[in-house]
Amino acid sequence: MDIKAVIDEHERMLRQAMLENDVDVLSRLLADELVFTGPDGRVLSKDDDLSVHRNKLLRLDRLDLYDSQIHSIGSFVLVTTKAKLAGRFASTPFDGDFAYTRLWRQNGAGWQIVAGQAAQIG
Repeated sequence: MDIKAVIDEHERMLRQAMLENDVDVLSRLLADELVFTGPDGRVLSKDDDLSVHRNKLLRLDRLDLYDSQIHSIGSFVLVTTKAKLAGRFASTPFDGDFAYTRLWRQNGAGWQIVAGQAAQIG
């Protein structure tokens, strides 16, 4: 299986885990040293991200990915994608388009995200 197919499958698992707030799957896909910058500029760790899902602060009703690109960079894989999102964060509803960048790295636990960033674009 080529690297793009492997990462596509991991991105599919990530999407499903986010929709379902599946902390077990998210924990396997996120590296312990994760650094993620959210659309509000806050920098989150793996524990921060998992806490949001564990406590169901983030509820996604829609997560439709489009315009995804996969780039191999040495031992890393960079994914850029756009998403139409709708749901709630705490009690605040949101609906819009976002751009994501994720950096995947393979280690003993398989492929994991080590860094990411999200920005609202619409």
